[in-house]
Amino acid sequence: MKAVILYGSANDKPFMEPARDYFNHHQIAFEEHVLSAHRDTDALLAWLKDFEAQGAKGVILAVAGLSAALPGLVAVKTSAPVIGVPVPGGPLSGVDALLSIVQCPGGVPCTSVGLHKKAPHNAAMAVHKILRLAGAAD
Repeated sequence: MKAVILYGSANDKPFMEPARDYFNHHQIAFEEHVLSAHRDTDALLAWLKDFEAQGAKGVILAVAGLSAALPGLVAVKTSAPVIGVPVPGGPLSGVDALLSIVQCPGGVPCTSVGLHKKAPHNAAMAVHKILRLAGAAD
């Protein structure tokens, strides 16, 4: 099992540096992909289909920027746990991203971390705990 960080925009990569640092420090395998729910919908859906075909062995951190569609769409299309990570920014300082994650409709299990600069670290810690429960991490 591994961690997967999905970005809707490469602009959100610097924000997630603490998560990458955490994974590297704890030797947790991870991969990253930039796949916008709006601009690259077909590519995102193809990646998710392939991920599911491989057995969906991982936990996905879906980074939610301005439109914040990524976490909900990913949660609908995969059986893997999805943790939305709202990015503080834009005209509403990320509140719109947070609400988009936590207000997913019934049947769309998408969790979220808080809206602050420590959110990427908390998200990585949550992934680590899930992987430990699955026996895939120390």
